Amino acid sequence: MTMIDIKNQSAQQEVFMDPFTDYGFKKLFGEEDSKAYLIDFLNSVFSGFIPHISELTYSKNEHLGNKQIDRNAVFDLYCKNPQGNSFIIELQKVKQDYFKQRSLFYSTFALQEQAPKGKWDFNLNPVYCIGILNFNLDNNDKKYITKAKILDIETHKTAIEELNFAFIECKKFTKNISANSSKQDKWLYVLSHLSSLQDMPKELSEKLFEDFFAKANVLKLSSKERAKYNASITYYRDLHNIEAQNFNKGKIEGKIEGKIEMAKNLKELGVLTLEQIAEASGLSVSEIKNMK
Repeated sequence: MTMIDIKNQSAQQEVFMDPFTDYGFKKLFGEEDSKAYLIDFLNSVFSGFIPHISELTYSKNEHLGNKQIDRNAVFDLYCKNPQGNSFIIELQKVKQDYFKQRSLFYSTFALQEQAPKGKWDFNLNPVYCIGILNFNLDNNDKKYITKAKILDIETHKTAIEELNFAFIECKKFTKNISANSSKQDKWLYVLSHLSSLQDMPKELSEKLFEDFFAKANVLKLSSKERAKYNASITYYRDLHNIEAQNFNKGKIEGKIEGKIEMAKNLKELGVLTLEQIAEASGLSVSEIKNMK
């Protein structure tokens, strides 16, 4: 069987969307009729870390810096609950060396936008930054969920309530599920395995997951939706191919040479916008535009 045959066979066998594509993630968690899935996911996976959510409002996911030279922050999902708490949800497809620092940077936009004009006492509502990662932050640690706050060094009690971070490293989640599995484990299993499943596992038999799997069914997409999803899949696979190439060349990812090489390869493919290439490589749109 040729490589082309293998790719075609793989594409024909796909039943459910890959949640690690931009289109798949936003379709499954970022649309109005997907809100119940996002709320249940957040409540189930982060119970005790975030306040229980009964309602969410999607907000504009692009935030601009205060000055023209400030870098834009674009969140995958940005939501607020009625109490004014902010939830930034970021999906990261390939390894990024400074993802924690990126999350810290993004959190500042959700804090700064709370400042009203005129006098203000600096009373802030909490911000929760959640990263869903398709790579390992730490290869030596089996823990797949990290939760972080700003703590007092001596007492280990929370010193500042307004900044909160959580990271899910999906590649470290290796559990099988049963009917008695926790809701947290069920959601993490779905995130980790959805695109490779042919049917919804019987262990997930409940209306919420039945509706979720129905929405995730690729065959139910319109031709326009399927075209957008296929473009997102191509983007996702190209990122992984280039990441593998960089690894085989001595893991130059993170160095300027590696970023330039990644951007050139993506640009030559001709399927991505300059903004998408900039996000993947870490270079600016103008730098990519002037590449030869």
